[in-house]
Amino acid sequence: MDDLHSVVAIIARCCGIAHVRSMAQAISAERLVGVRPAPRGVNSDRFAFVLVLAFAVAVLALPTGRAPIWAGNDARWVLLARDVVEHGHWLMPEIRGLPNEGLYKPQLFTWSIVLASLTSGHVTEFTAALPAAVSALAAIGGIVAIGSLLWGVRAGALSGLILTTTPGYFVFAQRPLADVMMSAFMVWALYFVLRARRDGSLAPFLGFYACVGAAMLSKGPPGLAALVAAAVATWCGGGRPALQKLRLPVGALVLGVFALPWIVPYVLLAGPAFVHEVLLGEYAHWFVRRHGVAYRIAHMPSVLLYFLPWSLFLPAAMVWWRRSGPDAGRAFVLWWTITLWMLVGLSGVYSPHYFLPVYPGLAILTGEFLARATASSVRRELRLGTIAFVVGAIALLIAMVLPFSLSGEGPVYMPDRVSEKVLIGCLVAIGAVAVAVFNHRGMLAGLGIIIAVVLGAILAIEAHTSAVRRARYYDVRALGAAATTHTAADATVFGYPDLSLAYDVYVDRRIVEIGPEELDRLLAKPSRDVVIMTRRRWTVAAETAGAKAGWRVLESRNVGGVDVVVVGAVVR
Repeated sequence: MDDLHSVVAIIARCCGIAHVRSMAQAISAERLVGVRPAPRGVNSDRFAFVLVLAFAVAVLALPTGRAPIWAGNDARWVLLARDVVEHGHWLMPEIRGLPNEGLYKPQLFTWSIVLASLTSGHVTEFTAALPAAVSALAAIGGIVAIGSLLWGVRAGALSGLILTTTPGYFVFAQRPLADVMMSAFMVWALYFVLRARRDGSLAPFLGFYACVGAAMLSKGPPGLAALVAAAVATWCGGGRPALQKLRLPVGALVLGVFALPWIVPYVLLAGPAFVHEVLLGEYAHWFVRRHGVAYRIAHMPSVLLYFLPWSLFLPAAMVWWRRSGPDAGRAFVLWWTITLWMLVGLSGVYSPHYFLPVYPGLAILTGEFLARATASSVRRELRLGTIAFVVGAIALLIAMVLPFSLSGEGPVYMPDRVSEKVLIGCLVAIGAVAVAVFNHRGMLAGLGIIIAVVLGAILAIEAHTSAVRRARYYDVRALGAAATTHTAADATVFGYPDLSLAYDVYVDRRIVEIGPEELDRLLAKPSRDVVIMTRRRWTVAAETAGAKAGWRVLESRNVGGVDVVVVGAVVR
């Protein structure tokens, strides 16, 4: 019996779902005959799409808006959208009263947050994260469509499950970042260019260039990486003559139309600043600033770390590719993914969320392997991947039991309640045993499904519980509330020596960053204003004029492992 048919049929018998059983039969027939049978009652392709999308909603979308805004990159989009809602600066929004702060990013993602906030009339943590969550789901739908287009519904469904449960994708899917929207448009750009390669008609090419333009309008020139990836993949598949099939003149026209809302207002309203600070100072130096080539190359393998546990099966996939012979669709996706990986990895600045466009391609390639390969052809490599998965599962169980400290955002994702640890521990143990069983029976699709289900359940738990830990670990909300409560509406909140934009989300007052000299003058006498700084800096400042003038700590909270205080003085 076909392995995926077996897994789904068992679920159907246990749950009494006839539609699930019919989908399993359709998938099995597709593999054996090579042609999809006519659907009976329910279209199997559509049902598989809905099933995967429902799974993605449960894992990625339901916890949207529960965590606080804690990172400066996230806060930037929130503040730009808030300025549009409150002051109507649709074309060139401001941050802290500085219009040039909006120049560095196009407006599409900002407008999407504004659209989500129109009903309530103000930007919230939920409305800020909603466009990213919708984009993440759109990308899932896109790779299901790509996998189904190239190799059938089985490959598409598995690809969607893999991307949904990719840790590097999960972490950023619920954060207000334009990278998520840009990645979704890139996924659909890949779908349309693959469609165009099949029929050569104009419509899919227009869809491809529209998606590339929307990706560009989401985050700027990085969105054009999809065009570069398509050109490289096309050239590798057919040489220079094949590039003519991309209809580049048509693409230039479409991209020009999409660039108008971004370029024209900024050039007209802030021409010199936009040209020198953004086009030349930001984007032109993207590949030549800050870090050397060695530093950039050293960070490129981190993609495989964030793609765990699926990256454990990539060696077996590569062996199967070599033994199974060439496949035009696989080659195109592979070169597309490698190109994006190289473009992001060699950029002058490293950040984990920059690699978001790479994960969909890896998910599609892994999904194809699990859907189409036979275990006997890669038995040794598959065994190594399975052993590594089981060892990793054991290491995770040990990490939850042994008390030790983690750096960075590690504490946010480490379960801290006994019930949560027991539940995740049981899921990990079940997953490890099931993977070993499915590998022994040579059921690759079943192996992929069980990993996705177990990992999805763990991520769904983490999505809800980590939001509480994040609010405690990055307690910017309480500091912002304290600063607002202890100041008048016309007062100022000073940040020494600087203050992340995340505080602007929660402080309903004017914020000004100051240096040491301004701080000394401020603390020399009582004031209606307050200062936000680390406790260590306050301890040093209090030894001078601060304590004498009546300044004291009004609130103290943990922000990323650092004790941050709000200090103020009583004015008599």
